[in-house]
Amino acid sequence: MSICHAPAPGGPETLRFERAERPSPAPHEVLIRIGAVGVNRLDAMQRAGHYPLPPGTNPVLGVECGGTVVEVGAGVDGIVPGTRVAALLPGGGYAEYAVADHRHLVAVPADWDDVQAASVIETFCTAHETLFELSRLAPGERVLIHAGGSAVGSTAILMARSIGAEIVATVGRADKVCRLREWGIPHVVNYREVDFADALREIYPDGVDVVEDFIGPAYLARHVSLLRWRGRLAFVGLLSSGSCQVDVAGVLLKMLQLRGFTLRPHSIAEKAAVVERFRRRWLPELTDGRITPAIHAVLPFGQAAEAHRMLENADNFGKIVLRI
Repeated sequence: MSICHAPAPGGPETLRFERAERPSPAPHEVLIRIGAVGVNRLDAMQRAGHYPLPPGTNPVLGVECGGTVVEVGAGVDGIVPGTRVAALLPGGGYAEYAVADHRHLVAVPADWDDVQAASVIETFCTAHETLFELSRLAPGERVLIHAGGSAVGSTAILMARSIGAEIVATVGRADKVCRLREWGIPHVVNYREVDFADALREIYPDGVDVVEDFIGPAYLARHVSLLRWRGRLAFVGLLSSGSCQVDVAGVLLKMLQLRGFTLRPHSIAEKAAVVERFRRRWLPELTDGRITPAIHAVLPFGQAAEAHRMLENADNFGKIVLRI
């Protein structure tokens, strides 16, 4: 089978296609023939050498896919070959076949293609866990969502809108401002034109309840100042580097909660619980068409390097998917 990986850290041009043996499922796993794979920022970070892999992780890129089960392990019940699925992977998704724990996949509707299946599970799991499990966003609360044109950011906006939260989103391009306003999001800030904190204070002088933070150190001090009493912040990404000074007194006096999240290091059982929450809460919304996530581009597998360039240049609004 064909795989795509980065044999040495570097830019998108370091990606290489090679032949490899088809994997075999362990007793608790299934083998999936991959039709499409979602492209995620952690793929680019791993390629560049900035994402240390958990011990024993498959070094081939790709942590989510859409495809068809072709073989099941001896200990797997309730899943049969021919089932079309969306799956979280421990790695190995940039390939024609991959294995996944049977609890880390969901059967998809018959009218979905593999691109749709590959575009949702990692993104929706991350957005749900950070917005609702960690930050406990409730209807009517105010939420600041950065990276509003990214796959996770745009999904978080759709989720927050669906429960009736009040949203302020940030993006770095005028076309993305327009796209979000077409979605009915009235408060969209282009952070390249104005300071997002100043703009937010004009909208909500007393601040917000929740921050979905993809940025990290560069914004943290401002986030602490913008959060209201018992506000919550979830670190979802790290688009800035270095360290920062934080008003710890502000954190204490407002009783703020600052929590970090990354999905990949979760245990098998923890990931199973995450996937089950996605299945129960959001798969019905997707199936019924109440939420339609943005897919920016679908590229052939051979253009994986172009997909990474597109992602790193922030050209995308929504998900980038490779069709295998």
